Formats: sequence, C-alpha cells, structure tokens
Amino acid sequence: MGHVRLAKDAQRLKNMQLSKLGEISALSSVEKPILTPEQVAGHQVMWSEDNLKDYPYLLINPVTDQNGNQSITGPVAYTRSPNIPPAMAALLQVTEQDMQDILGSPQQADKMVSNISGKAVEMIQQRLDMQTFIYMSNFSKGMKRCGEIWLSMAKEIYNEDGRKMKTIAADGSSGSVEIMKPMVNKETGAVELENDISTASFDVSVDVGPSSSSKRSATVRALTGMMAITQDPETSQVLQAMAMMNMEGEGIADAREFFRKKLIYAGVLEPTEEEAQQLALAAQGKSQDPNAIYLQSAAEEAMAKAARARADTVKVIADAGLAKAKTEQIMADIDESGGRFIMDVARGA
Repeated sequence: MGHVRLAKDAQRLKNMQLSKLGEISALSSVEKPILTPEQVAGHQVMWSEDNLKDYPYLLINPVTDQNGNQSITGPVAYTRSPNIPPAMAALLQVTEQDMQDILGSPQQADKMVSNISGKAVEMIQQRLDMQTFIYMSNFSKGMKRCGEIWLSMAKEIYNEDGRKMKTIAADGSSGSVEIMKPMVNKETGAVELENDISTASFDVSVDVGPSSSSKRSATVRALTGMMAITQDPETSQVLQAMAMMNMEGEGIADAREFFRKKLIYAGVLEPTEEEAQQLALAAQGKSQDPNAIYLQSAAEEAMAKAARARADTVKVIADAGLAKAKTEQIMADIDESGGRFIMDVARGA
C-alpha cells in the first residue's frame, strides 16, 4: 500500500469538517434585532439601507397595548451568530493528530532555540528527512526516469557538428565541451568523432538529498573540527585548503582556485588534463635558482673528483700488481738460469 493510504480516512473526515466549518463561517455574524411589523411600519427603507448608509440611529414606532395606550419597547429579540459544535472542535483535533502520527509531524522543528549545537540541528533535520523518506525516494525514481527519457531523446537530437554543451565537474565548476568533433585515432589513423553521444552508453544516477550548499557547509564544519585536533602542520594546511575550497560566498572563487592549485602541487588532488599541461609548461619555463645551480655544479664537481680519485687508486693498484708479476717472472728466470748452470758444471766434471 502507499504511504498515504492509512491517512485517507482521517483526511476525508477533516475535509468534511472544514466544509462544515466554512459553511458556518459564511453565515451572517451580525446580530439583527427582531421587531414587530407595527414597530417598523414606515421605516422599512431606513432599516434595509442601514448596512449601506450606516445611519447614526434607527427609528421604530411605539407599540399600542390592549388598553390603547402607546408604550416604547425595544426589539423582541436578536438573532445570534452560529456557534461551532463542541464535537466538531474535538474531531478537528483528533483527525489532525491522527494524520501527524501517520505522516509525521515537523512541528517545532523549525524553531531554533538558544544554546543548541549545529550537530543537534543536523540530527533534527535527519529525523525530519526520515519522515519524508518515501516522498524523496519516489521523487528520485521519477527524476531518474525523466533522465532516461531525456537521454534517449538527446542521442537522436544532439547530432550536429560543433554544438557546445554545458558540463559540470565533480567539484561543481561548470565548463563546456564540443560534441561530434573530428579527431584522428593515433592507433589506426582513421578520422573519428569525439564526444559522439549517439553511440555512447550512459547510466542515469540520481541523488536526492540536501542541496549543494548544505553539503558544503557540513564539509567545512567537519574539516574545521579536524583542524582543531590535528597536530601535524602539513595535515593542518591540507585541511585548511580543503575547507577553503568548499566555502560558499561571493568573491571567493579565485581563492578556491588558488587553494586547489596548492593541493595539486602537494599531490593531494589529481590534476585534470588541462591542469597537467599547464603544470608541464610552468615547469619548462621556470627559471632555476642561482644557489641551486651553484650547489648542483659543486655536487657534480665533487662527484667528478671522487670518480677521478677512484680511477687513480685503481691504476696504482694495477701498476703494483704488474710490478709484482714482473718481479716474480724475473725470479723465475733467475732460478731457471741458475739450474742450467749447475747442470753444465756437473757434466764438465
């Protein structure tokens, strides 16, 4: 069953009561005097025009009693305004309470009392949101279906070359893109169409909830709360930059862009293709610090001297090894010649 089914009987009863209340309130609320024909004889026009001309006084005739004497008497009685039946007043309260019990009652939720934290306000708002969850859920389903229908139509309608369409990035910034733009495929070399939505496949996603401003305000409060308990200066700077990026207000768009660039340089955020190209161009055209150049040259010179010293050491060690080898060769030659001399002497003897 639907969300309002249980409240239909109470709503019908309330509609009936309001109709009866409107009928009662439509009746005249002015008390009118009730007079005898003898009292108003000759003054009928004056009495009938009183509500239009507002006479300062009205005239009536004296009444003749049974003895033929005239006596001045006032109206016989007065008409009274209709009263609201006590049962109707009680039923109005009962039906209103029944509908609030079934559909939820947001009463007193919009009244801000003193000395209440923002977190308590958010919890109250979440409770109210839960009471209307079924409406928001159905609304999201309806919006999703609208998006699917629009997408099916857009694939057939938005097919002209050079058409500009508005885009919204993840951070909420707006831009534009050209659809059906010719481009050359680097792999195949064929000419293809870029941003061709007629052949693209999309999923429609709907998010129904707090507005972007409410989300950003909650994000800023959470970031400032984290800054109060963070001891690391680098982390505190990152949180501060993220809080500035989520702030709403007039004239702070440039400041948000500045802090976004800081986060990109720090490696916190991934740059877009355009931002990556700008960073590459900035790195190429950036002039180097003279002190940095001197230190780099000194380091390179020190490394060259160290390499030359290592080469000299290796050469000395190699020369020493060669001299030792030559000495061993000489000693070996001497031993061989001495042995031959001894053998010749022995043969001669």
